[in-house]
Amino acid sequence: MTRHDFNHLLDTIKSLPPEQVRQLRQQLDKQLDQPKKSARPAPAKRARPAPPKKKMTEAEFDLHLLNIGLMSQLPDTAADYDDPDDVPVKIKGEPLSETIIRERR
Repeated sequence: MTRHDFNHLLDTIKSLPPEQVRQLRQQLDKQLDQPKKSARPAPAKRARPAPPKKKMTEAEFDLHLLNIGLMSQLPDTAADYDDPDDVPVKIKGEPLSETIIRERR
């Protein structure tokens, strides 16, 4: 039911005489007391693998995430290395972390 239809229904109810409002109320109460019958079946739940009982290594955990569909591929550990060219940059004055903290205050 659209919002417009619902508002039209409310306006119509407001214009009813008291006896018809009572009858409507009784019908609504009866309908609400009946068990709700769903027009469509409940969606089927996806079967998920049972959670593992033992502690897993990081590689086992990655494989578990892959198996249950939370990852599309395993991470490439060969690409994860420390680059010797990544050296800290020297700056003059106070440490950068202290500058950031001071400026946030």
